[in-house]
Amino acid sequence: MLEYVLAGGLGLILGSFLNVVITREPQREALGLGRSRCPECRHDLTWYDNIPLLSYLWLQGRCRYCGVAIPWRYPLVELASALLTLALWIKFPGNILLLAYVPFALALLTLSVIDLEQGLLPDVITLPGIGFGLLSSLVFQELSFFSALVGALTGAAVFQGIAWIYAKWAGKQGMGGGDVKLLAMIGAFLGIQSLPWVIFLSASLGTLTGIILVLRKGRHPKETLRSLPIPFGPFLAIGGLFYLFGKEYLLRFLETGGLF
Repeated sequence: MLEYVLAGGLGLILGSFLNVVITREPQREALGLGRSRCPECRHDLTWYDNIPLLSYLWLQGRCRYCGVAIPWRYPLVELASALLTLALWIKFPGNILLLAYVPFALALLTLSVIDLEQGLLPDVITLPGIGFGLLSSLVFQELSFFSALVGALTGAAVFQGIAWIYAKWAGKQGMGGGDVKLLAMIGAFLGIQSLPWVIFLSASLGTLTGIILVLRKGRHPKETLRSLPIPFGPFLAIGGLFYLFGKEYLLRFLETGGLF
């Protein structure tokens, strides 16, 4: 039980740091530039205003100094980070692979939130992520460098092709370079064998989301889908996490035709 508490607690602390990255990176602010600040009044926050989740509850979701509501994103990212870290510990208890998979999962969380808020996937996260995934495959015997390298290269090539096809179909650029690099990062961590599943799952979720949004708007589906801005990074992240946690079930499904 103690190990679960420690894993979740570490996730909360890391989630607080992720919020700093999510807030500062799109603005090109240095991560180590001073203490955290209220996004509204810019007042520096004390350490007891920065305790993950607890400070938000204690302050009743409002800044101590200006009274403006603190965005829900802050406690949600901290909670998601804690749950991811705890889930990874349960999945890989005491395994050295956690040194690779925890940064990978939290990078996916960070990129997803930035993409939802800003519509971009920063190179400063995806490119080092690709390098770290390849390095991990060299360090950890459970991983294959060949699979990671081919996964990174194939992921980039596949999405570059999809982006070209979409541009021809829609008459404009749809899938950005950030999506290409994100899939390459996923391939570097999870290997070439993960890409069909990740692409299928992310495309299915993205299409379903697009259809729901189209129906809500009540407009012509084809025209709406062409012009509808849908960040694809979160769907790729969900596909990557789904494969990371459910790889055994997916492979069993292929072998036996059933999950159990």
